Amino acid sequence: MKYLLVAYLFLGSTVLFTSCNHQSGPPLLKRQQYKLAGASTCDTSVNKGVDVSVSYFLLNDDSQAARTINDSMRQISVGSIVGWLDSTTVANNPEARVDLNKAATLFATDYESMMKDMDKLGGCWELKTTADTVYTSPNAITVKIETYAYTGGAHPNSNLAFYTFDRETGKTLALTDLVEDTTALLNVVEKAFRKQQDLLPQYNLEERGYFLRDGRFFLPANIGVGRDGLIFYYNPYEIAAYAVGPIEVTVPYEQLNGILRDSWY
Repeated sequence: MKYLLVAYLFLGSTVLFTSCNHQSGPPLLKRQQYKLAGASTCDTSVNKGVDVSVSYFLLNDDSQAARTINDSMRQISVGSIVGWLDSTTVANNPEARVDLNKAATLFATDYESMMKDMDKLGGCWELKTTADTVYTSPNAITVKIETYAYTGGAHPNSNLAFYTFDRETGKTLALTDLVEDTTALLNVVEKAFRKQQDLLPQYNLEERGYFLRDGRFFLPANIGVGRDGLIFYYNPYEIAAYAVGPIEVTVPYEQLNGILRDSWY
């Protein structure tokens, strides 16, 4: 479907952190709010129109690392809208990739086009993105990006992504920056997943209705650093049907001895 959320939104959303630096104390943040204004916004009296809102933050810091992180946060925020646009529309309007208002206006234009083609289709469209910190340390900042979207149909869609930034360099970090042994990690997470879902080790996950890749258990696209352990988050449809909802599994750090790289903490 045209409006399925694409992977671009999350910019390779599995992110974790490594390396030490000399930052100290929690980062100072500046909350940024955007809301689409104008004639296209939702009119509840007739139940037509579009609501688009994006809430994110920037670091109140003039360091190069902070500037790099802030650039990433701006790009992620715009991407949360661009991911719902037709690729041809984006190609014809490249400024939408860096301009929140332009991207939101194009989203509203898509709604208007859909209403002309399907004039009996009622209901407002809504796209809402919120960014919040999950974990901060002298070394890193972990952010979760939650997006809720309704563009007609049987139900809305929701998605969550984690991003973790190195506070010294501003770099967005990958799983391999944190984990020494991904094979061992996979085994630990599968055990935690089965426990969380009340599934015995001998149960076949596919026969129980879970979606597996080539019949094998897999790590989710989104892995975050939490206070009590690593968070493994499966979005709706990623490993189970929409009705199951998202599945979140936290593996305590003490269960990850010998798997995590020592340098990250």
